Amino acid sequence: MINAHAPFRFWGDAILTACYLINRMPSSVLGNEIPYSLLFPKDPLYAVPLRVFGSTCYVHDLSPGRDKLFARAVKCVFLGYSKTQKGYRCYSPSAHRFYVSADVTFFEDKPFFASPTTSGSI
Repeated sequence: MINAHAPFRFWGDAILTACYLINRMPSSVLGNEIPYSLLFPKDPLYAVPLRVFGSTCYVHDLSPGRDKLFARAVKCVFLGYSKTQKGYRCYSPSAHRFYVSADVTFFEDKPFFASPTTSGSI
């Protein structure tokens, strides 16, 4: 999280995402069984494909009342997976709004938070 230059307010989301992933990995304590599969045997393991935490993503916004010249996507940071519905949890710092959507385009090789510039003269 420090190397990704993520603000402290998103560290809780990182912990929740880590718990989500840990509960879907085989555990040696359970005889290499997956904890989530033991609790919910009929549910699929992953509702949506896994993505890189903190990457840049664009949430497709198809809300009514928008004409054809408005932007169709909002630039966000990927913060994890929704607990209540099938989709990704994303945050738009410019709109100060959280989005939960399965209709998201990811750029996983591009972190959302840029590294701070260090201008030191020796």
